Amino acid sequence: MKIAFVSTNGFAPWGGSEELWSQTAIRMSQQGFTVVVSIKGWTNEAKQVSEMEASGCIVVRRWYNKSRIQKLVSRLYNSDSEFGFIDQFRPELVIISQGDNTDGLNCMEACLERSIPFVVITQVATESMWPCDEVVIRLAKAYTKAEQCFFVSHANLKLTEKQLTVKIENAKVIRNPFKVSYETKLSWPEENRNFKLACVARLDPLAKGQDLLLELFKKNKWKTRPLEISLFGNGSNSQSLRELKILWNLENVHFYGLVNNIESIWQTHHALILPSRFEGLPLAVVEAMLCARPCIVTDVGGNSEVIQDEVNGFIAAAPKLEFLDEALERAWQKRDSWYEIGQTAAIKIRDLIPRDPIEVFVNELKILVK
Repeated sequence: MKIAFVSTNGFAPWGGSEELWSQTAIRMSQQGFTVVVSIKGWTNEAKQVSEMEASGCIVVRRWYNKSRIQKLVSRLYNSDSEFGFIDQFRPELVIISQGDNTDGLNCMEACLERSIPFVVITQVATESMWPCDEVVIRLAKAYTKAEQCFFVSHANLKLTEKQLTVKIENAKVIRNPFKVSYETKLSWPEENRNFKLACVARLDPLAKGQDLLLELFKKNKWKTRPLEISLFGNGSNSQSLRELKILWNLENVHFYGLVNNIESIWQTHHALILPSRFEGLPLAVVEAMLCARPCIVTDVGGNSEVIQDEVNGFIAAAPKLEFLDEALERAWQKRDSWYEIGQTAAIKIRDLIPRDPIEVFVNELKILVK
């Protein structure tokens, strides 16, 4: 049985949205499926690509600025056209993983033209990117003709239906894999000196809103309280955000770069703060809750599907400075209850997120290829 995975990611060699499809590809290859993977080619390729190849996946790279050698490889795999590999391998099912809810349109249409069944994974939907009428018509047709449309939150499904003006009957909500132990039980960090908040996200203000967080900490009341902010992650705005810290003299804001051991973050931090402008369902939220840490987040994506305000976390009404300030103030006034709130969060998230999201997704796909 041949299955193809197509990632539409063209912005960076890797990201959190790549984990679901790539781990699923590895799992299915190990179970005896012939798995073909199509990704954008990068000179600084992510290590996960070699892990897929080591598991038996055939990886086809889409080179958009090709060297002579890359052109030869493209001809070998009949992939001079973006979807030539589909004609070469003729898979029984194509899984299209897209960042936002429009990225995979061309690939969906390529499958429709070839009468090849496909499913689509949508990681993000946002009101800041609204397709024009012509694209809406094409997307609505593609979504409704898919074997299945998978979304990582109910909010993104509902927004996509609104944007496409169609009921997506063949839709399901699935969960991304996480990078902490499902059984983790961390001790509560010391509170002797300062309370410590962690913002765990790529340094990308357009999506993650770190500029709002830094601007909030310009306020004198936050500068003078025993509260620190730690930003974990790298991204396209790493330098400019660090320059903002210097410009605004934010002594209680710290940058720590990319940390692979997520649990180590929560061994020393009391809560997550994530001022996102749009989301699917952030892995940072899931992981913090699994580690029994309360989350202070904006009401975007699936955040309100896992967090109940002032019960197992705190929700800012919108990604605006005044709403973030109000939510953080409420959280600060309840700081003596953060431990208990975190324990409630740990119970709630395990009710919503399966122990092995990859196994769940693999089983969904197996139903479609029988």
